[in-house]
Amino acid sequence: MVFSYNPKIGTAYARAYALYDRVPQQNRLFFYSMGNDCANFISQCVWAGYGGWIEGMDTNTVDANRQRIKSHIRMAPFIWYGSADFSGSNKWCRVVEFHTYALSDKSFGPQAMKIAEGDWKSISPGIIREGDVIQLVVQSYIPGQYGHSLYVTKGGRAWHDILICCHSYDRLDVPLSSFVMLADQYPRLRVMRFVSSRFYK
Repeated sequence: MVFSYNPKIGTAYARAYALYDRVPQQNRLFFYSMGNDCANFISQCVWAGYGGWIEGMDTNTVDANRQRIKSHIRMAPFIWYGSADFSGSNKWCRVVEFHTYALSDKSFGPQAMKIAEGDWKSISPGIIREGDVIQLVVQSYIPGQYGHSLYVTKGGRAWHDILICCHSYDRLDVPLSSFVMLADQYPRLRVMRFVSSRFYK
């Protein structure tokens, strides 16, 4: 079946789980690895945007979401999937592999388009929308390699208007300008936008 991508649901999930250490243990859904969790979190937001997540924190809704995760609702079994017990498949929890997989042609699974790639001066902030995923080159990680991912919760015409959520380190609705100011550390970015795609269930 074909499922549309709803950025507002992805944003609701991102905001609910951005500060994971503040989420009560009984409401947690996925494995969390402090300091090494950015792509895992982004996959969760994308999964939510495709309808994997039912919004809500009451006991019945949390239990329903746990069952959806175990049943691989809006996931690609054995390829792109997360879990409460471990960080998930490589395409789920690794920055470069997630990007390659999301942009590849496939019969089932999340489908993205690359909207832009370059440095902070060559990209207009106005093209970035709610629900987009931004990946950053991290010089202190592996120079020249993309190593961090952000989920856009609000678009805007200037860098300081755009808000993001991310893990590693956990941030809730932080202006994207906080990364622009560290251009030596994060010299390049690329922007992905998710579109309707097929899932088994």
